[in-house]
Amino acid sequence: MAKIARGERMIKIFVYLMAHYNNRYTITEIMHNLDIPESDLRSIQRDMQSLIDVEGCYIRKLVEFGKTYYQVALEKANKLIFPEFDDVLLHFVFLQRIANLYPSCSLLINDLIDTIQKSLPKAMQDSLKRHSKALNNRIIFMGTLPNIDEDSGKKIQILLEAIRTNRLVEIDYTDNFGNRTNKLRIPLMLIVYQGEIYVGCVSKSSPGATYALKCCRMESVKLTKKHFVEDPSDIENLRKRVRTGSFLMGEQNPKDEEVEIYFAGYAKNILTENPYHRSMKIEKLPCGDLRVKMKVEVNELLKQWVMYYGPIAEVLKPDSLKQMICESAQQLVCLYYLFLYMYLCFVSGRNK
Repeated sequence: MAKIARGERMIKIFVYLMAHYNNRYTITEIMHNLDIPESDLRSIQRDMQSLIDVEGCYIRKLVEFGKTYYQVALEKANKLIFPEFDDVLLHFVFLQRIANLYPSCSLLINDLIDTIQKSLPKAMQDSLKRHSKALNNRIIFMGTLPNIDEDSGKKIQILLEAIRTNRLVEIDYTDNFGNRTNKLRIPLMLIVYQGEIYVGCVSKSSPGATYALKCCRMESVKLTKKHFVEDPSDIENLRKRVRTGSFLMGEQNPKDEEVEIYFAGYAKNILTENPYHRSMKIEKLPCGDLRVKMKVEVNELLKQWVMYYGPIAEVLKPDSLKQMICESAQQLVCLYYLFLYMYLCFVSGRNK
């Protein structure tokens, strides 16, 4: 690691520990894993003490058998997103963006950001402001957070750089049906949804039409030198599709509706941990069962989500969603009887 400013070094150490929240490390191990030269030992010792001393307790020090270890002390650290980017400024942007996700951690993280930001050189502080302005509203969190491995972290870094600088990316991608393509894409934002990361794009061939690609299906992502002119209406359209839950399956101009679903009471933990949409509210009824309300587009994705819960979910409204589920249920019944008929014919033929 080249010689870097103290603020950069502290954020790299903190993010590394957050990304490996289950582990504890000695200073020697931290320096080795982050490729920090031995000559910086005293500086690292001071950095670790600063992290320990920051009000709110981010890092704890453990002493066992004469060895000193350091480990993350934040609750729910395992649910926070910390890709290991090379660019320290992207770490700041991610820290700022996730600070509001967990009320128990937001004040601590914001305090940490302020503490470390003051240690950055003036030029880097200015760069951070530009990064934050360019990216902070281009990372949208909806529902369950994902696990991010090293490979995914590298892809996210390239995608964020492309979004920040309005540059096309070349993505080698495999779709739902196993078809593999290598195309230039226009990336607009990152969307974290139901434990997966997607990049929201606008079509090159159909101006104004937006779509999303799942990051885990990307074989490779390359940043090109080709720039695109951003249209604010494309951003707003994609944001609306994310807000209504239609960015994966739905209309280009979605209309959100009031949705109410009755659930068995024992589904509460599953629903709380895996919400369909961030507008989803869970109301416990006097009988112990649940009424779930949200405002989303009624589409194929919502239908599949409801049907996943089978008999423990009953749609109260709207009628259009009830009709979609009834039609799918009828198709399943017809399919069942068809297979039953074929099986009986097969058995009858064998007995002759």
